[in-house]
Amino acid sequence: MTDASPPKARPSRSRAADERDAREASGRGRADKRLTREDWISAGQDILREGGVSSVKLAPLTRRLGVSTGSFYHHFGDFEEYLGELAASYSMGRVRGVLDRTSFDDPDPRTRVRELARRSVVEGTFDLDHAMRIWATMDPRAAATVREAEAQVLAFLTEAFRDLGFDATQAELRSRILMAVNVAHLQLFDTGGRRRFFKDAFDLLASRPDSGGKD
Repeated sequence: MTDASPPKARPSRSRAADERDAREASGRGRADKRLTREDWISAGQDILREGGVSSVKLAPLTRRLGVSTGSFYHHFGDFEEYLGELAASYSMGRVRGVLDRTSFDDPDPRTRVRELARRSVVEGTFDLDHAMRIWATMDPRAAATVREAEAQVLAFLTEAFRDLGFDATQAELRSRILMAVNVAHLQLFDTGGRRRFFKDAFDLLASRPDSGGKD
């Protein structure tokens, strides 16, 4: 004789149990792919460079990194905190890192400046700088880090021009002109054209009046 009684209903789960399981799943996700704050910042810089600050949102970040939002909130309290760190990382990490690596490459000042320009293009810092400058027009955090980055680059270039034999005033003047050349938005040039323009401008500025441009 079969038991005709209906099957027992499964006890309903409490909200606390569901939240606990969600936290555990989030923890497992982090264990499978242990992201650092630097990973999130690097991904944000990539998105910023490709699409501007309006593209920097949580959903594109998680898609790019292949993780859940739980991983994000493990590192950052909220998205404003993240944006603040993303802005600060430009001068503290990206620009400072490029300058430090370039400084150790070669004692020759011309080589150092040309290598800085090459690295800036190859490593994407040139395009990131353009995106940061647009962001700086609408966010004081970005404006502050762009100013800091400019001060670092100005010091690097001024030292190079001093090593070429220019006095302090002339070295700073040439550095500021070269920086203006680098940030100018020249619609007529592609990336290769901008690099050639920067090189020609630097060669002109690095030539002493009595050298006939033969330095």
